[in-house]
Amino acid sequence: MNDKVKIREKLLKMRKKISANLRAAKSQKIIDKLQNLSEFINSNHILLYYSHGGEVDTLGLIEKYLDAKQLYLPVIRGKSHFQAVPIKRPLNLKSGFEGVPEPVGIEPSSVYDDKIELVITPGVAFDKKGNRIGMGKGYYDRYFEQNSETFKIALAYEEQVLDLVPKEMYDKSVDLIITDENIYKCD
Repeated sequence: MNDKVKIREKLLKMRKKISANLRAAKSQKIIDKLQNLSEFINSNHILLYYSHGGEVDTLGLIEKYLDAKQLYLPVIRGKSHFQAVPIKRPLNLKSGFEGVPEPVGIEPSSVYDDKIELVITPGVAFDKKGNRIGMGKGYYDRYFEQNSETFKIALAYEEQVLDLVPKEMYDKSVDLIITDENIYKCD
């Protein structure tokens, strides 16, 4: 078993052990910091993730900005990539790949990728250089490769930030990590 798999397993277990109340408090601190960043304030087209499995909660953020900004959610296409799909009110979602909620009724299109100014990304583990370990499918790495100029912010609990995470040549980093305790500007 490689280091990434071990780290992923360990941190997923840790994330599940955080109580619902503590997770909500930590998530709110993280979202408050995000909303005050110029990168968020000045972006009108934002790709978010719909929180799932103990990730930093983004539902309140989605609800708050659904009418003020053009928000997008990823829709998994095949085994190798996702596409950003714009969302509107009423939020119409279905259970998608591995149970992650995805928008329905809107066809994905690569046309939207050129409009996206900011990507808010989940992850399992990070280091202060912006390296990340996700769920192991590489969806975000491929998206970042295709949209390398888009600013990327990761949301994580402080416990998810490690001294070092292994990085393969295909792994793509984020520009900033926001936790309940810190904001890490990555090189």
